Amino acid sequence: MNKQLLDKFPTWYRNIDKDKNYLVLSNDFDSYYSCLLLYQRFGVQIGGYFDLNNGLYLNKERTKGKEPIYVDLSITHGKCFDNHMTFIKNQECINPNIITTNYYHKYNGSTLSFLCSLYNCDLSKYTYKQLMTMIVIDGWDAGYYKYNGKFRDVMINWMKLFEVNKYLLPILQEHNDRQYFFDFVDDYHLGEHIIMLNNHLHCNVKTHIPACEFELAYKVKRDNFSRYTVENIYSSNADSIITTAETFKNQYSICRKVA
Repeated sequence: MNKQLLDKFPTWYRNIDKDKNYLVLSNDFDSYYSCLLLYQRFGVQIGGYFDLNNGLYLNKERTKGKEPIYVDLSITHGKCFDNHMTFIKNQECINPNIITTNYYHKYNGSTLSFLCSLYNCDLSKYTYKQLMTMIVIDGWDAGYYKYNGKFRDVMINWMKLFEVNKYLLPILQEHNDRQYFFDFVDDYHLGEHIIMLNNHLHCNVKTHIPACEFELAYKVKRDNFSRYTVENIYSSNADSIITTAETFKNQYSICRKVA
């Protein structure tokens, strides 16, 4: 990863401790594969699951006495790896979009690809399937093809900042449109979701998600508001907002804890 970008992040990501930390998973394969990468590197386990439409679930045994790290979740307080844009600054969040406030210049790829760069993974040893997964998870390929390539330069610039362009860009250059990438997602079921079913994690395809039981720690309410509305909520009660993400220009999705 480009050193100027790397130096802007807090440094806790270097010293994740499986005896002091646990991971909080969200509902898609970007979060899941990112958790796998962190488990392979640090041995840290999934102990929580955050459902944006319901709330936070925890396994007592895996989380007792440990601090959470939210993965692919735009948490307003606490440690997290994230790739969303928001005006709310979390000092412990590690997010490449820290370097831009322009929605149209944001990093629009996956947390997985970001972590591969952050931890300097050797992509020369990655299989074609692994490289393709880095491209299609969270639809990073969209930046290359959509709107007749209007944002292609933005995407390529992020690939250069991440120092992954040597491996990923040639794959994009081989194809004229996104159909090949859509087909890849379908073939490998990468659009499937992970859900909480009867206090256990469930996915329709084979994964290594924990088989242990979870309990609902607190409920949340999810809303979609304009940035103006969210700014007013934040100014009056900043602690009430648990997650926040700019899903469209000046449009926000937020979660607030249910009293």
